[in-house]
This record gives sequence, structure tokens and C-alpha cells, in this order.
Amino acid sequence: MLALQNVSEHDLTLNLGVAMANGKIQLPDRIAIKFTDAQGKTRIFKFADKRYPGVAGRLDDYVVPLRAGSTYTLVLKIDQFWCQETNEFSIVLSGDNQLTAQYEGAAATRDNGDLAGFKLMTFWLGNVESNTLRFHR
Repeated sequence: MLALQNVSEHDLTLNLGVAMANGKIQLPDRIAIKFTDAQGKTRIFKFADKRYPGVAGRLDDYVVPLRAGSTYTLVLKIDQFWCQETNEFSIVLSGDNQLTAQYEGAAATRDNGDLAGFKLMTFWLGNVESNTLRFHR
């Protein structure tokens, strides 16, 4: 589980990625995992749900309003991430490992006429990392 918590005193809005099928499918592709394996090699694995390898229709922004003090929790599986740089489609856990979740904030990017108001919203912009999870397997 990954919890995004608004620790500020102000409400904010997050763009977590893309939504398909009028919001029935939500893909938080602005979430990544920085993975360091037992040999000390670090690489970035980006979210990529393999159930949806392509898009044949409309995409919307995956918008999450987050009130001050509130938390939004995502349930993510390690097999939903891949490393574009090394073309690895799985994270192999053996020995001492480290995982750090990353989020890259962005404004609304989709230009769908019926959701034009998204472009007017103030989104949280910036990069943030979670605490590092260290474990031995």
C-alpha cells in the first residue's frame, strides 16, 4: 500500500496519471519505485498495469482531490511496475533490497472538452519520495 497524505493546511489536487473508460480504469502512472537490489544496482520502475498494454480510446487525467490532513491510499502490486531503461518487467526480490516510492506531481494534461475545468484547477506540482523500505528476502 502507498499512502499519499496531505500534511499541509491547504486542500490540494493530485494528478496521479490516467483514467480510461470514463474513470472505470485508473492507472497511477505518475507513481514509480526506486529499487536497489542486493548488488547495489538502483533503477526506476514505472507503473504499468500489464492488463492494459495499449489504449484504443479516450484518456482522462486521474484527478484526486486531497483535503488538508487527508490521506489517499493506493493498493499496488510489485508486478505492476517495469523498468524502461533495462526492459525488466518484474522486480526480483532476493537478498537485501530497498524500495522507495516516488510521485511526480503535474497539472492536468488531457484536453477533453467535457473535462475542460480540470485545466483550471490548481494541482500540486513537484516530486516527493516515500520513506525507504529495507528488507531481506
